[in-house]
Amino acid sequence: MKRKLLTIALILTFGWIGAFAQNNSQLKGSAYSSSIQKEKLGRGLMAIRQADEKVAVGWRFLPEDDVKMSFDLYRQDGNKKPKKLNEDGLFKSTYFIDSSASNSNDITYILKEAGKKEVLAQYKLDAKAVKPYLTISMKEIPGDPDFRYSPNDACIGDLTGDGEMEIIIKRSNSGKDNSHRGVCNGGPIIEAYKMDGTFLWRVDLGVNIRQGAHYTQMMVYDFNGDGKAELAVKTAEGTVFGDGTNIGDINNDGITDYVDRDENSRTYGKIMSGPEFLSVIEGASGRELARADYIERGAPDSYGDRHGNRVDRYLGGVGYFDGERPSILICRGYYARTVLEAWDYRDGKLTKRWRFDSHSGDPKDREYAGQGNHNLSIGDVDGDGKDEVTYGACLINNDGTRGYNTKLGHGDAIHLTDIDIDRPGLEVWDCHEEVPTRAGSELRDAATGELLWGIPSYEDVGRALAADIDPRFRGCEVWTTHSHGVYTANGRLITERTPSINMAIWWDGDLNRELLNGSGVPRRPFVRIEKWNGDGVDRLSLPDEEDLIANNWTKGNPCISADIFGDWREELVVRTKDNKEVRIYMTPYETEHRFYSLLSDVIYRNSVITQNIAYNQPTQAGFYLGSDLGRFWPEYYTRGSQVHSKSGHGEGGRPNGMHMRLQGSERKVVKEFTCDDEVFELDARYDYDSYSWKVNGNEVSNQRVLKLNAADYPKGESLKLELETVIHGGVFKDEARLVFK
Repeated sequence: MKRKLLTIALILTFGWIGAFAQNNSQLKGSAYSSSIQKEKLGRGLMAIRQADEKVAVGWRFLPEDDVKMSFDLYRQDGNKKPKKLNEDGLFKSTYFIDSSASNSNDITYILKEAGKKEVLAQYKLDAKAVKPYLTISMKEIPGDPDFRYSPNDACIGDLTGDGEMEIIIKRSNSGKDNSHRGVCNGGPIIEAYKMDGTFLWRVDLGVNIRQGAHYTQMMVYDFNGDGKAELAVKTAEGTVFGDGTNIGDINNDGITDYVDRDENSRTYGKIMSGPEFLSVIEGASGRELARADYIERGAPDSYGDRHGNRVDRYLGGVGYFDGERPSILICRGYYARTVLEAWDYRDGKLTKRWRFDSHSGDPKDREYAGQGNHNLSIGDVDGDGKDEVTYGACLINNDGTRGYNTKLGHGDAIHLTDIDIDRPGLEVWDCHEEVPTRAGSELRDAATGELLWGIPSYEDVGRALAADIDPRFRGCEVWTTHSHGVYTANGRLITERTPSINMAIWWDGDLNRELLNGSGVPRRPFVRIEKWNGDGVDRLSLPDEEDLIANNWTKGNPCISADIFGDWREELVVRTKDNKEVRIYMTPYETEHRFYSLLSDVIYRNSVITQNIAYNQPTQAGFYLGSDLGRFWPEYYTRGSQVHSKSGHGEGGRPNGMHMRLQGSERKVVKEFTCDDEVFELDARYDYDSYSWKVNGNEVSNQRVLKLNAADYPKGESLKLELETVIHGGVFKDEARLVFK
């Protein structure tokens, strides 16, 4: 019996660069339990005025909502009777532009389920709120009237238990890199604010916590399940908490300032001794709830040097290592010795769950030294419902034991998501600085570490990015500082034009991701969002963007970018040049798509927490979110007259990537099928959460691949094929025709 499987077919084919054998694993990626402890999310209703009579309103679609649920939105002007703004129930998206909103008085937006009386949420827009963004004014720090303490990295969490996010911001005035000498002017400051700008509390970490991107990793999450988020952070003697209490001379050595203040010392300005702690801080008040000893420094050269560089390289995060409840992850070292510890905060106490130490004495553990990045990713990659830690070039299992080890060494950036949607499971896009290497830029299987393809390098590959920016190609696109262009997920060159290699953001109305770039260099500061156009970028301007500056010098990152409120797209939190405020931007673009709040996806939520761990990285979802969703039918391209080139180079000597070969070509979608075989098969082309195949209105299958027997249908009759799929609450549907001959 013959079978015909119709899948995508590009007429144009290209060789792989530095390709490795493809993994045949059938792993399906994450598989979290439905009973996992997660945040209780509210509606995240938000209204921001975009113009005199134009207000953008967004709210969350939640996993407990029926995928067919629609909404009604009302506007109440002052004390007048609320007016319904939509005729039919709002179904396609959870974003609405109110084009007749007067700014002469306060407005209250009221959200209900369509046809129901119960109020789901309401938000009051003050008449004075005329800017197209939210503003949080920084509270002045005593002794700092000039606001030299700048807002830096930020985290989000529900600190008060109302289902909505608050923001925790680290502030610094003289941050140093670990490799640099110098005394900082005080310690880092951590502050909590509500989204309306209300100041909640301040923690001064003190002089024994050095300022800089690598010293203070903030993990904000509800660790004990009481519905309110806590902050887990490294502290020391001299830390003053939000309630005014402080950590004093714990070891009774008469010293509470361990800063090396000898200008002739190689470790001038660093903290090479003294107690170090992991503290859990109450999100609502800033008071300390629990404390444990931090991972020890060990001997002076335990982590590879004696001058306070490698020993003070910290990472952190949150993981569901038991598959049910979140644990705190703290880490020390990645250039040489590498130590990870998982801690549970339960019933007011910190308890160590497990520890991994590359220098445990086991030679096999020793092979994991020097494999970590300046960042990490946490998520269930093998389908057991428990989180693993992708620690740079290696993997640490959910129980703290060794996972895979590629031995490709340290790197600066890493991305975990479903990058190649034509193979099962998740992938990792990573870059490495140990050279020469057969894969300075490499894509690998997230569960097994098997290298799928890579680009050799003789130089430090400093940055990498993975995002679906080009709708012409399947899955995510990937590139690095040394990829010499943008590649498809399966390693084929698109173009040598390389866009920014910094952050990505879901911003406008389509499913492709935009590029988020910036500079924290005072003489050339900027923050901008750009849209990939196939062979370059177009600017998407931000209101009053001339006031903005990015963080972390040349790294150019926002305070945070994540799905904080509103619909599924991401908000942008960025500071102003005068350090007196942070602004929260919400997208001004309408959309025809809706998904459950991305915060409800475990891997995405983990990536929000780890976004600001050391070198900032963009969020990534635990599923593919991109422009291939809903594109069920086979596609191909027909050549144009000006795209032929056998030389491999085009005009001006530029390499002929897939982009140049597709110039002038036409994309065609097959939506009419004929079959002269006994069985017809059609693939939905992605692993959705659910499928509903119909033939002439009758449901016939709920599987990814439709199989129809010719004997069951009349020959020569045009059959109507319908497919409806759901992924993370997003519904996609389309139809085609089939004739059995």
